[in-house]
Amino acid sequence: MDWKYKHFNQERLFAAPRDEVAQAARVIMAESLGWQVADRPDGLTAQGYSFSHRAIANLHIQTVSSGTRVAVELLVERAGWRGFMLFDAGGYYNIQIRKWLDGIQWSIHQQRTGAQDESQNPILRAENKTAAFVFNGVLMFVVVMFGLYFFTTFIEAVVGLTTGSLFLIGRGTLTIHGIWARVISALILLFGGFVVWKVKRGRAIAR
Repeated sequence: MDWKYKHFNQERLFAAPRDEVAQAARVIMAESLGWQVADRPDGLTAQGYSFSHRAIANLHIQTVSSGTRVAVELLVERAGWRGFMLFDAGGYYNIQIRKWLDGIQWSIHQQRTGAQDESQNPILRAENKTAAFVFNGVLMFVVVMFGLYFFTTFIEAVVGLTTGSLFLIGRGTLTIHGIWARVISALILLFGGFVVWKVKRGRAIAR
């Protein structure tokens, strides 16, 4: 398991030449999203932020017999100011990648027709922004609740290790006394320390 990044992958086939698809991808990632884009031998790399998490998108652009295939490899840092991401709640990042691919198709159409209508951009349309705002609010609530739960569990483990009485609050209240209370408390603290160490180690390696 990669403790630094959460990985997402999608691909799509476009009935257009590689150069045209690459230009459309650059427009979407740089102009519509505002991410920093750099060329790579097999496509593009874009870096930016998505829902408060730093992200790197590698777009592998390959010519095939029926057109051009774009494979998106998205790496999202698990640690962000809104919390630590263990899973993609609600499929948020997969939805974002799908919008990017829709945006590439839209940009190809714009290039061919010479149109300048930004209102139909799948990434910038107002209804998408409203939906993202609502989703982000719900996800933020979930993150806060998980954060409070883990913080409460940490305090309970510290108290259990110190006093020998462990109270775990979940669907019900579990009470453990004696040596087992200290053992379980120590395991909880060790696991928490291991997660923090893995995150810090991943950041140090990235630097």
